[in-house]
Amino acid sequence: MLRPLDHAWRVVATGLAFAFIFVGGGLLAATVLPCLALWPGDSRQRSQRVIHLTFRFYLATLQAIRLLRLETEGLDRLADSGGAIVVANHPSLLDVVMLMAFIPRAHCIVKHQLWTSRLLGGLVRRAGYIRNDLDGEQMVAACRENLARGTALIVFPEGTRSRPGAPLRFQRGFATLAVLTGAPVLPVLITCDPPTLTKGEAWWTVPARRPLFRLLVGARLDTAALTGSAPRALAARRLTRGLEQQYAIWLSGQTSPPPAGVVTGA
Repeated sequence: MLRPLDHAWRVVATGLAFAFIFVGGGLLAATVLPCLALWPGDSRQRSQRVIHLTFRFYLATLQAIRLLRLETEGLDRLADSGGAIVVANHPSLLDVVMLMAFIPRAHCIVKHQLWTSRLLGGLVRRAGYIRNDLDGEQMVAACRENLARGTALIVFPEGTRSRPGAPLRFQRGFATLAVLTGAPVLPVLITCDPPTLTKGEAWWTVPARRPLFRLLVGARLDTAALTGSAPRALAARRLTRGLEQQYAIWLSGQTSPPPAGVVTGA
């Protein structure tokens, strides 16, 4: 009797959680964030801080209403991730929420459609997030500027959410950015058991039991030390394949993730 009731509650609560993101994001962009621009200084940093605190509250609420469980390791590294490219696998729609909840100043590369979204467009513009339709030079310049300001840049190198059971395939964009900017890479491993909010899955398809998310943060990887004096394209390829292989090892459970500053196969 209790299990069907728990499942029904989680379906309803998931719908409310999605409504909070879209409606709440729109209200935040229309009310609080414009007020932050009235004071001197960098309003983008203030907006990022407010978004961070909002997501932190949101994540705590999801746990309190029993939609998910969360285990973490190495969160102090996320809190001190300024100037680094935070690289994470992408098993669930909640991954970006979790990362931004634990990173005080975070930048994202977002789909350009979000810039014109009625609900979330104001939020991403106020926070100064980077559009994904910029040309190569503009993209690198925008990333370099924000990294230099001490902001962390969140990147999901798969480019989209993972499919459960499928091998990870990383795109090379994050590695090219790391090589061009010289920024360190901070690897984050995210797992979810049972899988939920995966690619192609409807939001109301909640799992039979409450999912357990694990967020494990590794040590910073020195991009220059890992790639040496190799030409840019070769250095990016080495970093991409090395990190991809290491994530595969972590996910297979062969080692305790993530080792301090080591990428095998690079």
